[in-house]
Amino acid sequence: MYRGAMSKKRAARPKSKRTERREAERDAVKLAEARIRLASLEAGGSPERPIEVTSASIVEPHAASLGCAACGGTTRVEEHAAVTLPDSSGVPRSLRVARTRCARCGVQRQIYFRLGTTLAN
Repeated sequence: MYRGAMSKKRAARPKSKRTERREAERDAVKLAEARIRLASLEAGGSPERPIEVTSASIVEPHAASLGCAACGGTTRVEEHAAVTLPDSSGVPRSLRVARTRCARCGVQRQIYFRLGTTLAN
């Protein structure tokens, strides 16, 4: 008779604390990477989708208020610069770029803005 058919199944060993901790850390990294990818698809995440603002003085407070894409912590604006980048049709357009860094996890992010005018009501 086949020996494996007669043997009893063993109960799975419980995971060690270290294994559980490492799995949780890997899951947290995967979640942060997914949140960063999602943030790059939102408004301001790329030069193709800038956030419309009425004045350059609004760029830094708006960028700082967005929070970290990875962990949700507070961010600091490290630099606010005016750049000229080509759009999808190749026409150059002027944008503002706010470079931010998370105070908690240190993730850097670039947020794109376009200065525009608002129409009177």
